Amino acid sequence: MTAAARPVRVSLLTAAHPRRTDFLHETAESIAALRSRLTGCGVGVEWCLVVDGPGADDATVEKAGPDRVLALPVAQGVSAARNHALAASTGDWIFPLDADDVLDVDGFEAVATTPYPDEVVWVATNRRWLDDLSRTPRWIDQPRRWQRHQLEEEWVSPFPFHPNNIMVRRSVALAAFGWPGLGVNEDVGFCLNVAASGPGLTLPAVTVLYRRWPGQTIVRTGYHDAKVHAFATIEAAVNARREQAGMTPISAPRPSPH
Repeated sequence: MTAAARPVRVSLLTAAHPRRTDFLHETAESIAALRSRLTGCGVGVEWCLVVDGPGADDATVEKAGPDRVLALPVAQGVSAARNHALAASTGDWIFPLDADDVLDVDGFEAVATTPYPDEVVWVATNRRWLDDLSRTPRWIDQPRRWQRHQLEEEWVSPFPFHPNNIMVRRSVALAAFGWPGLGVNEDVGFCLNVAASGPGLTLPAVTVLYRRWPGQTIVRTGYHDAKVHAFATIEAAVNARREQAGMTPISAPRPSPH
């Protein structure tokens, strides 16, 4: 039987737009609450914040109190910012957290204190809308175990879970070179890459409360075309890896509009 162990330290990775730090204090408060809760359980929490470009309010960032801060002199995009945070992190697991979202402390505590078999390399969970606590799309209803490569072989659109709501072993995320440099759907590429490294779990626990901005438009002009190109790039990369392993190719799904 494979040994199981709970995380020792979870590193939260935040890529922040320099002019969108209005709610960073709420993110910080939720992290502090989680840290306080997990201290007695022997699980550490580390917050790595990367400010993607100049122009941030330094006082706001400092007051938020992240454990590690990196301010990029030139904006490099969300993938690069997260990858810088990934490299700077020291936890055995990592979890991406946007600068305007907050943690569901009860749900995250349950996930972070669960022992996972050594071969499990990723754990995906749910998120709710922050304003009314209703379910977000791509809801996980039942726990499920995924075998290595199974996520790419069952790739559907919409994705089986929110691809930015995933906890991954840091060593696996680094070996996958982090988030790919795509204009959209970099999180889908990241998930498929780490899921090719080993088995994973989808759990119905809620770990994040996701903020909706007034007048927010999720599907911007040109998004669908960008998504088509991103899916084609991800498919090509996945199939190159599968060809090297002597596996049959997969076909990317037709992108949904959301």
